[in-house]
Amino acid sequence: MSVLTLIANPAASSFTGGLHRTVVRILRRKYEVVALWPRSAADARMIAAQQAEEGVEVVAAMGGDGIVHQVANGVAGTGTTLAVLPAGTTNVYAQLLGIPRSTTKAARLLVEDSTTGKWPLVTIEIEMKGETTSHQATFAVGLGFDAEIVEAAEAEPYRKYRFGAIHYARTALGLIVRRFPQRLPNLAVAAGNRRSDAAGLMVQFLSCYTYLGRRPLRFHSEAPDPMSVLLLDHLRLRNALPMLLGSALGRDLGNVEGFTLWRGVSELTVEAEPPVAVQADGERLGPTQHATLRHVPDALTVAVPASTR
Repeated sequence: MSVLTLIANPAASSFTGGLHRTVVRILRRKYEVVALWPRSAADARMIAAQQAEEGVEVVAAMGGDGIVHQVANGVAGTGTTLAVLPAGTTNVYAQLLGIPRSTTKAARLLVEDSTTGKWPLVTIEIEMKGETTSHQATFAVGLGFDAEIVEAAEAEPYRKYRFGAIHYARTALGLIVRRFPQRLPNLAVAAGNRRSDAAGLMVQFLSCYTYLGRRPLRFHSEAPDPMSVLLLDHLRLRNALPMLLGSALGRDLGNVEGFTLWRGVSELTVEAEPPVAVQADGERLGPTQHATLRHVPDALTVAVPASTR
């Protein structure tokens, strides 16, 4: 019987002890289950990496996109499979994989009707005061205004868990009104022979990018290949609303005032003065003065529904 390590976040919005016990019972139909409890985000990443190093076949992340992000960072580039059991607020990565929103349904699917597939990651190297750290993103990256929205939303966890997408939308609208109209471009962005100054940017490399529940937000009608980069020159209500409407409808956001869309990007560098915030998959990575983003195909082995392959 294969070993599956279950790494759960008990602070996830839908998590309960009873749900965890039910999930373990379901998984034991196929796997020898080892349940581990990280003490922090960094601890979850370290545990996942240790399990992969020991040759564990499957490491499952039970919670929201945060715990998935940490476990993915731990097992990326190894032979260990990531399994996703959604129990968070939005569960974007689970949606992208076609995994049911119900945690128990996702567990049954993993046991009864799943296969493995190779999925891309984006490697992010951020430098601050001469120190460089490396991270992996599973579906999206943001620098500047996008990361600031994440930081502001995460500062009120009760509202996040209670109101979900409404809380993110309210936070974004508040910052657009109060902070961003006066923001000057402070990012020097380069990709190949393309150069631009920007006040913020978002990077998308899978089919959707969203904090708004089940509604996908797209930069363009076509999927990113390999990355699409949305550069922000300025953000005010008059262009924020067309941007939200256009992204929901899959229109080219490069046609919206104040935005530029770069498609077909495989590597991106950013110089920031002053430093800017960075987020990956909705997780705060801290500030950076210099960042390099690289698309890495087939970097992560993931358990997905057999019907989607």
